[in-house]
Amino acid sequence: MAESINDKEMGQKIRELVEEMKLYNNPQELEDMKKIMKKNVPLMMRGYLMAYLYVTRNGRTQAKPAHQERKAQAKPVLENATSFYINIGKISKGSAHDMVSFICEKSGLSPEDIVSVAYKQNYSFVYIRNDKTEGVIEAVTGQTYKGRKVKMNFSKEKEEQL
Repeated sequence: MAESINDKEMGQKIRELVEEMKLYNNPQELEDMKKIMKKNVPLMMRGYLMAYLYVTRNGRTQAKPAHQERKAQAKPVLENATSFYINIGKISKGSAHDMVSFICEKSGLSPEDIVSVAYKQNYSFVYIRNDKTEGVIEAVTGQTYKGRKVKMNFSKEKEEQL
């Protein structure tokens, strides 16, 4: 496959940056940054980080980062489902799948009864089919999940939180 003109131009710009880096007037600053990157960026991700920095700093793309795009999108309304707050999240050292299995085991639900999960850092929102919500809070609250006492409640609507 032939290299496009745009790829050749990008390659030339990158070679120019390498030459500019060699002439940088504070090599110790670069050495210090290299050590910081080595500690904080896994070896297999360093090339991707460099590509990301180049692309985002040189206007190659107009796309917003994925996390900004997700925030801009309206959250889907889950009809026929009730939203619950639960104090289990990523910090609990489990996965969303583990949490769903835990809820199903304690409440007698099947995984199909859980419509959606928003798995956050410290907590989650679980959307359960309206006809399957009875007794879920009582069955799950007070149980222990990975050494943590579980609390579950109906989640508040956005207007109620204001």
